Order: sequence, then C-alpha cells, then structure tokens
Amino acid sequence: MVYFDGIKIGDRVWSFEYGWGTVKELIYNSPYPIGVVFDNEQYETFTLDGKIEKSCNQTLFWDEIKFEIPKKHKIKLKENEYFIDLEISEVVNGCKYAGYGSGLRRDDKETAEKALKQIKNFMRLLALRDQECPNSRGYEFKLGERNYCLFKKEETGEYDYDNSYNCNYLGVYFKTEEDAQKICDILNYGRFDLEGE
Repeated sequence: MVYFDGIKIGDRVWSFEYGWGTVKELIYNSPYPIGVVFDNEQYETFTLDGKIEKSCNQTLFWDEIKFEIPKKHKIKLKENEYFIDLEISEVVNGCKYAGYGSGLRRDDKETAEKALKQIKNFMRLLALRDQECPNSRGYEFKLGERNYCLFKKEETGEYDYDNSYNCNYLGVYFKTEEDAQKICDILNYGRFDLEGE
C-alpha cells in the first residue's frame, strides 16, 4: 500500500518546499503520477509515496507537518579547574595561589550588588572567551596592537566589538577580530547568557 493510495484530482496536499497545493492531474503510467499546482502557482510531480525524486525522502503529505526548528545548543562553561576566590583574593587549587588585591567591599548593599553583577558578567565573559577562542585565551591588552573589546549597544541591546591601539578599557580583550565576532554571535543569538548561572 502506498501513502497516497486513493488520491484524486482536487485533493489538497502539503509540501515541505512549496506549502499547500491542489492535485491537478493523475497519470498512473508515469513514475511521477501526482501532478500538483501549489498556491504559489508552482507545478511539480510526485511519486505515490510523496517523493519528488525516487532517491529522496518524502516531501508531499496529506496535511501540513508542524515542527519546531531546533535552536543551536546553549554553551555551558567548562572552565573550572582553578577557583577564583574574590573574598580571600587568591586563586585556589592545592598550593597554587595568585593575589588579586582588595577593593571587594562597599558601604551600601545596592552598590555592592551592582559591583557583584559587573564582576560576574566580566568573569563569565572572560571564561567564555577562554573556552571558545583558543587564540585569545588569556589575552591581555597590548599597547600599539589591535585589541578587540566587546560592547553592548544601548539602542538594540546587541553586542558588537571595537578595536583600540592605545586605550585600555579594562575589559575582556580578543587577539583577533574573528574571535570577537564569534563571541558577539554567541551572545546575540542567545547561545550564552552572561547573567545566567
């Protein structure tokens, strides 16, 4: 038994490529007996199994197939070998330490919460860069060279990048324009949330 067993002229059918159409002719001695005129006036013929070519997958159906287009997977941070403890100002793993200085306290809770949010966003962006961009891993601003740094456009909320030779904005820098663009794309397409967990 074939998929379009019992099909007749005037039946409505649906195609992945062309959408809705109407069966206009049936030529049973042909390898492609079903002739369909689609609502966009495109004409195509199909096998009784709904294939536009015998070697292809079925593309013609009795009814519309609804499906959700999969989104690109979300990026999860895997950087977790060394723990940066901001309270005791050192990097901890066994006996490996690196001092980070003070400046971690504020006189009011609201300012402290804002500072913490900025620190978290900075650290997550730094970790994302180091994980996803091997060429820029650990990269720091270099005077007189191209240094790519991200910024967020206020009017659109999208991320973009700029380059600087002489201004150190104390941000997360990228060695190459390609790496900066890659991270902008990841953030703009929602594959990573700087404020997430």
